Amino acid sequence: MDKIFVNGAVHTLDDAGRVYEALGITGERISALGARSEIQSQAGRRTEVVDLKGAVLFPGLIDSHTHLMIYAYLLDGLDLAPPKVKKIDDVVAQVKAAVGRAAPGQWIRGSRFAEYWLAENRYPTRFDLDRVAPHNPVILYHTSFHACVLNSPALKELGLTRASACPVGGIIEKDGGTGELTGILHDAAMMDLAFRHLFVRDLAAMNTAARVAMCSQAMARFAEVGVVAVSDALVTPASLTVYQETLAAGQAKVRVNMMPELSVSENLMATGICSGFGNEWLKIGPIKIFEDGGMSNRTAAVSTPYLTPPHGRGLKVLPREEMMAAVARVHALGFQISVHCQGDDGLTDTLDAFEAVLGPRADNARRHRIEHAGCLYPHLLERAAAMQIAVSSQPVMFSELGDGWIEAFGRETADKLYPFKSMLRAGIALGGSSDCPVDPHDPRLGLRDAVLRRTAAGEILGPQEALTMGEALRMFTRGSAYVNCDDRIAGTLARGKRADFTVLAADPRQVPAAEVVDIPVVMTVVGGELTYTS
Repeated sequence: MDKIFVNGAVHTLDDAGRVYEALGITGERISALGARSEIQSQAGRRTEVVDLKGAVLFPGLIDSHTHLMIYAYLLDGLDLAPPKVKKIDDVVAQVKAAVGRAAPGQWIRGSRFAEYWLAENRYPTRFDLDRVAPHNPVILYHTSFHACVLNSPALKELGLTRASACPVGGIIEKDGGTGELTGILHDAAMMDLAFRHLFVRDLAAMNTAARVAMCSQAMARFAEVGVVAVSDALVTPASLTVYQETLAAGQAKVRVNMMPELSVSENLMATGICSGFGNEWLKIGPIKIFEDGGMSNRTAAVSTPYLTPPHGRGLKVLPREEMMAAVARVHALGFQISVHCQGDDGLTDTLDAFEAVLGPRADNARRHRIEHAGCLYPHLLERAAAMQIAVSSQPVMFSELGDGWIEAFGRETADKLYPFKSMLRAGIALGGSSDCPVDPHDPRLGLRDAVLRRTAAGEILGPQEALTMGEALRMFTRGSAYVNCDDRIAGTLARGKRADFTVLAADPRQVPAAEVVDIPVVMTVVGGELTYTS
């Protein structure tokens, strides 16, 4: 064997809950599990012995829905989340400081503000930003990443005026009195300009070494918190290029399951290549389809209007008939399908589309999946379970966004959101994720919040839907491997499976849930190699 790991507890998370004293690997695979004496007896002269020093080894944690490349792109941007930012003047002050450091005409980027975290309970506007950035274009992303704010130079550079047509599934906000643009864009309006233009343009302007360094740094941040693999849920051709460059340079720190977005996937779909193409470090996963907006910016498509203005029942990025046609087409081409959907009205369309290609009861052999599924109310959950539709969801949203849900939906409805326990009882495969940079990428936060379901203000939402810590661990290991179609080689520890491990200083099941975030990550191992060690 190339390496053996001894002097710790090796938790397989298999059906029998087996725990071993030691583990051996050959190449990138697990080759032995057993007692310490048994494993050590198989070591050769060149076998490396890794002393766990009493730590606890688990199957590697997998983030089944994140935006790693966007996170990498924004690492050097402004962080507008609390507690640093509590009011609009704090946002403006950060932008002013960034302008002072920037060259004339250089873009200023920031992210993770939310109106309900600000004392004024409103978005900053172009007029707020113009005061301190009259010459530098500024774009600030809402924490949902379904909205952004642009200042006047940014609007001008992007060619947006009060006469600009709004794309289907988007909102370009205007001042109710004057008709002037506020600078606030939602969903399709933001995606078209911010990600499909600015993001692509900025990556193209960097040289290969800079792109690799940017991507590798972001991957290292995930490895530091025990993540061994991610699904990037908004892959474009530009981000695919960066992933390939990083892998070729030997700088990849996590495995990447790519989820190409429908509107930029025409060329891919025309090739005949399907989900699963690639290698064990970088592969094509599902085609991602946007059905609706986000709950945290009140644009998810819901059947009952939001309690907060101004968007009523939200919006559908794809009208119903287009959604049905898109799912039918992508399914016929042989791809796994991933649908971003939050609101109950959008989920109805999504399940109708899946039923049209699968039937009302199915084994869902391709593992079509829903991303988020916040408003999966009982009648919708029953339909999803009958078709065995998988779900990738983000428990960390409770502590990050939960108070905003209470404001938008009311307490009674907020208690029904993200019914994790009911999903598991119904047999729905549930993958754990962060949706980073919408939320922090540390899976320990997700483990905690899947159990506590506690908002930042201390409200407990739907306590009957709380998971045990054991269920939460399986969500981020076995569940994520399943929704990524990797459960044959990942998610549990067994001979022949990937040598991907997360080593923690303590077992999260043995400490109070609130303290799980404080358990140190001792090491992260991907393919038998240490990608992080404390």
